Amino acid sequence: MSVSAALIDGIRQLLDAPAPHFIDTASAGGHVTELLAEAWPPADPAALARLEAALAGSADSLLALYRHWDGLRLFADVRDVEQCFFFVPIAQMAAEKAGLEAWMRLGEEGAPDYQEDGSLARGDLNFYGLPDWWPSAVVFAGFGYAPERFFLATQGPYRGVVFSHEHDGGYSRMVARDADALLAQIGQDPAGFMRSHYGVSYHDVAEYRAG
Repeated sequence: MSVSAALIDGIRQLLDAPAPHFIDTASAGGHVTELLAEAWPPADPAALARLEAALAGSADSLLALYRHWDGLRLFADVRDVEQCFFFVPIAQMAAEKAGLEAWMRLGEEGAPDYQEDGSLARGDLNFYGLPDWWPSAVVFAGFGYAPERFFLATQGPYRGVVFSHEHDGGYSRMVARDADALLAQIGQDPAGFMRSHYGVSYHDVAEYRAG
């Protein structure tokens, strides 16, 4: 099985889970959140061709995901499915990028010049403002009830690296070294992924169970 196939299989297991749920930490009360997962049909050939051209070979596993599903909703609270992590349908990526750029420009008010903190080697790279490679970036995922979106550098010194924008701090931060690492994290450690990246209500999540 190829790397991409194994990663897609991990996502498929999330979609096929019979009764998925999160369990909060005991100190937070051990609350159980019943979850829902949804997937949309594969992208059509024209949309896939546009995405393939945009990615320019920087994220083969992400392209493979869209060959199976043109958008996903994962870890959605059954009581409110908008509270979730989602992959953006290809047709909506441009609009999501425009919305994210507006937030990133707001962040420039505190740091009008492009600035970087941390390092790629340590995996703690952050930046303020819009990098030179932003025009070629692909915005492909995000969270419900939050403006945070995940985007991929397809050109420049961080080609293939996945970032998200933190609107509260006005900066963008490294989420994964590449799309493979992101999909592996989602499939193998759902609780850790949501706890680390989605603070709306899942910051106390301790465990994910499929049934």
